[in-house]
Amino acid sequence: MTDNQKIDTRYSDEEIRKLVVARLSVLSSDMQISIGSSGTFTRDELIGHVNANDDLGRKIEEIELEWLRSWKDKAHV
Repeated sequence: MTDNQKIDTRYSDEEIRKLVVARLSVLSSDMQISIGSSGTFTRDELIGHVNANDDLGRKIEEIELEWLRSWKDKAHV
């Protein structure tokens, strides 16, 4: 397991969800995002899945955290 794949235990699941919801909230309300074979979703639908903590919501959290980690890694270059 690489450092990027480790779960950061410094933050609670609730804190991570709040961060992801905050990031999604700045998207345009009419924007749609395709998540592989899961389908296409509006901003509000994505936020609903994150808040419900369902499989898709957890996948969205994983995607967002990986994106944030990539920025952190680029900052150290």
